[in-house]
Amino acid sequence: MRGTQMSEKPTVTFDPVKLERLSVAQDYPLEKEEFDLLFRENAYCEMAHVNARGYPIVTPMFYVIKDDHIMMSSIKEYRHKVGCLMKNPKMSVSIHNDGTNVRHQKAILVLGQAKIHDDDALMRDIHWQIIDKYFFELTTDEEREAAFTAVHTPLRCIIEVVPEKILTWDLGKMLDAHDEGVWYGEGQKLVEKYMAPEYLK
Repeated sequence: MRGTQMSEKPTVTFDPVKLERLSVAQDYPLEKEEFDLLFRENAYCEMAHVNARGYPIVTPMFYVIKDDHIMMSSIKEYRHKVGCLMKNPKMSVSIHNDGTNVRHQKAILVLGQAKIHDDDALMRDIHWQIIDKYFFELTTDEEREAAFTAVHTPLRCIIEVVPEKILTWDLGKMLDAHDEGVWYGEGQKLVEKYMAPEYLK
């Protein structure tokens, strides 16, 4: 299921009592195939950790999957998150689609412990995967090598998420309006609504 071809638009059901009392994660989880696709090939990812003052800090991150674990790259110095995670490794990660249409919003929440790696071979592997995934506009070897040199530095490390609990939800099911798939291309409609025409390409 790489793309999504929607059938006739389903009728959305709004039940105030059900919407107040339901547990979306328990009652309306993702289908396994949709989970696998969203987990492994999505780009939207936010990581949450607790800082030294006890505040939850949420940060957008690049991520890839290795051995079924979320792997992210971060700078050990000049950033606080790695030091905070070494003191308190409890963390969570949200992976989700663009969610611009409520009945198409699908998401994964991973609760777990952070494991910090600075092994060069692992870092090289993860950094090349990140370049392949997020720097896809770089097509020449020279461009890719330049990006790798910028990303793969001695100040970096890899944050591995060791999962303890995984929750998923599909809001379309909650509204009795489920559509198969993960991506629907609806984010462009939001962009077109607010962005000046000269910036739309």
